[in-house]
Amino acid sequence: MSARERKDKRGRIERESKREVLFKLIAEKVESLGYECVHVGLNNTSGLSIQVLIDLLGGINLDDCERVSKAVNLMLDKLDEEGSEYLAGLRDRYYLEVSSPGIERPLFTLEHYKRFEGREAKIKLAEPLDGRKNLTGKIILADVENKIIKIYIKDEEREMDVPFNIIKAGNLKEEGLC
Repeated sequence: MSARERKDKRGRIERESKREVLFKLIAEKVESLGYECVHVGLNNTSGLSIQVLIDLLGGINLDDCERVSKAVNLMLDKLDEEGSEYLAGLRDRYYLEVSSPGIERPLFTLEHYKRFEGREAKIKLAEPLDGRKNLTGKIILADVENKIIKIYIKDEEREMDVPFNIIKAGNLKEEGLC
């Protein structure tokens, strides 16, 4: 690896580390308002945006999203005024999106899978498992210690152990939807 490639790699790792801290600060702000912070991430589909998914027992409405959006925007503005290093890479124009995770809520962590044991989920794998990259089934167990998700595949009438590290994406499946 050349010196330039090493420098570029160090810069990328440093930016990613700063983003992780920024995302943690945003999550803490959301939770200080009494909401669950489901996810904070970057979305590049319609320009650079910081996406914040929030939830609350009983659901989220537009007023909730507006309240969180204002609080997070104020925090980001303050960080910007202070010249915070955590905004590195986001100095240009970016958008803040605050929304509910929706009915088919995405599952990002093992704890999410644990919370929704007994519910149907759709899981996309980064690599094939038993010849399949897409699974749909009931979450039987989320073993946080061993980092395994056990799901029941109804079509095949069998249980399958899925290593969490090969899960690319997962979300709840709304009851009654195909």
